[in-house]
Amino acid sequence: MQPLCNLALTFLCALSFLSSVFSLQCNDTQYAWPVDQPTLCCNKCQPGQRMRQRSPVTCENKCGPCATNRYTDTYTVMYDCEVCDKCNKPNMEYSSNCTTTHNAVCRCKAGYRCKDVTCKQCVPTPTTTTKPKPTTVLRYETLTEPWPRQIRDTAWFLVIIALLCAGLAIVVLAKMKPFLRWIKSKHGYFLAKEPAPVPARFDDEGVSTPIQEVLGKCEV
Repeated sequence: MQPLCNLALTFLCALSFLSSVFSLQCNDTQYAWPVDQPTLCCNKCQPGQRMRQRSPVTCENKCGPCATNRYTDTYTVMYDCEVCDKCNKPNMEYSSNCTTTHNAVCRCKAGYRCKDVTCKQCVPTPTTTTKPKPTTVLRYETLTEPWPRQIRDTAWFLVIIALLCAGLAIVVLAKMKPFLRWIKSKHGYFLAKEPAPVPARFDDEGVSTPIQEVLGKCEV
């Protein structure tokens, strides 16, 4: 009789222990302890902190803040914090800095985009199709665009005409020079200068005045 009573008592104790184990449910801010046969729900360290010391048999633990450039954004039992991301890659900048409770957020500079959802690399943004201009602007350009082109064409035409005229004048002058020389050689008397005028001479010049005799005297 005694062995049966002991077996029943042991069985009841085992059922009570198993029921306590199976009924243990901890929330997201807690952890079950001990690991092998959990009987307690212990509190985790808050975001921005890490586990520094934990009791092997009880829920007594000590938490401490994360070091510089490290963070935890959830309740944790880890002994070290996560390392913050650095936004120092090419064409990348900080969207928000790292804190003890949040990781740094990176973004790409203007003209670049993230290659994937993690944004670990920035690539050039594809060229977008240029939007068509408004109808009024297109009509204005259609009306005004031919005028400058027509002015340029007219200017080039005038320059070509001027060069042709200058070349023709040079050719004509070159052809006329031998002709002018021929005229001068054959008809030089047309180009002779008029003789210089000869001063008039009086007929009585050089003729001696007659000597008249007056009352026996000679008088000139």
